[in-house]
Amino acid sequence: MFDVTPEELEKISRQADEAMVKLGEAMRGLRDVTGEATAADGKIKATVEADGLVRDLRLDPRVLRTMGIDELSEAIVAALRAAQLSVRAQMEEQVRAVGIDHAAPLPMDPAEARARLNSLQADFVAALQSR
Repeated sequence: MFDVTPEELEKISRQADEAMVKLGEAMRGLRDVTGEATAADGKIKATVEADGLVRDLRLDPRVLRTMGIDELSEAIVAALRAAQLSVRAQMEEQVRAVGIDHAAPLPMDPAEARARLNSLQADFVAALQSR
């Protein structure tokens, strides 16, 4: 199948160990990601955590006087979506920083992202062990 010398296998093993350390650091960092965004000229501020849940939503009292209910609702949704997109972008950047190539965007759920990365790790380890 593959002709791999013990030295090459040792090198591959060291590289895999280094990659796993980086992956672990990235995974820990994913839990700490938060996204913030504003709408309505900064009068609405949303903060979202890594799991997509809303941590905070702040409304400047002036928006209640200057916006109708539909416009206010749309602005709140816009701020929340922008904050969620910020979380997604940060998570993708952290994963990209450790050299993991991913074709599909990361899901907002960190547990699902962890499961995907653990699956990749298991496949890699299995491939190494089969040599």
